[in-house]
Amino acid sequence: MAKVSEKRILEWWEAPGIDGREAFDEEILYLNSLVEELELPRWALSVRDLMPRWGFEPCSHLFPAGLEQVLVMIGQGKAFPRLGGCGELPLATRATLKGWGEGLLRWSRGGEPPGGELGPADPERAEAARAAGEIALALLQGHAALDGALERWAEKARYPLTQALVEGEDAPLAMLLRHACCFNLEANLARVLRGIAELSPPEIRVCRASLREAEELDSGRISLLRLTATALIGWRQGREPANPWEAYVYGLVGEHDRVRGWLVASLYKSLKLWLQYLDKLTGERHRYPSLV
Repeated sequence: MAKVSEKRILEWWEAPGIDGREAFDEEILYLNSLVEELELPRWALSVRDLMPRWGFEPCSHLFPAGLEQVLVMIGQGKAFPRLGGCGELPLATRATLKGWGEGLLRWSRGGEPPGGELGPADPERAEAARAAGEIALALLQGHAALDGALERWAEKARYPLTQALVEGEDAPLAMLLRHACCFNLEANLARVLRGIAELSPPEIRVCRASLREAEELDSGRISLLRLTATALIGWRQGREPANPWEAYVYGLVGEHDRVRGWLVASLYKSLKLWLQYLDKLTGERHRYPSLV
């Protein structure tokens, strides 16, 4: 059993992925007060630690699968490795990067472009395409190889566009490929192609910035958050499921008991914080039931 005095139990909400200590509202204080009444098993704390916050956020390509895994963990009463962490690249993403990188290298040597119009294959565009292609393929060998490729191109780039694409932590290719786990990878790759065509460094949207275009690119991602949060609060209130998704969530989290009740409430609060953040990004207003 865990000791309530352990700081990590009560201070887990310090960085829930949204507003740091400002997130300590009456709901979080309520959740922490429940800890003092329960004898929490280690598995419950481990599952809570795997809920959406820093390192496991809605921008991740695999976030939906990871969220479902957390629901399963609650129901099974044990923690296990979870998908959807920052930096995890599914096989489809690797295949996309491989095809894109190889396509740019072919185009830089006179072949067909990997998608979209790249403009005339003049020396500046060709160099930028070679850099982007090589760096994308380097990521498939690991982040050390990616960093090495970025550094080499920053040193040997001859043209301003290539230099702008690779130099510095906030350079477009550095941001894109260090966060290739984002759900909007293909949109970012298309922006790089347009940037090469227009001889202008593109704006890359990763991590939280990518969530601004979630409704446009992957509306189901946001719907999943809202539907799951609604299902969790319904389960907690003992309400009959209103639709097949709620019934599915109820089945995953299992029967009511005090430990699962705390975990379900904690997961609901975690999702609610993200939904409130998304509302701020989009200027929308939704009502989220309170835990207290």
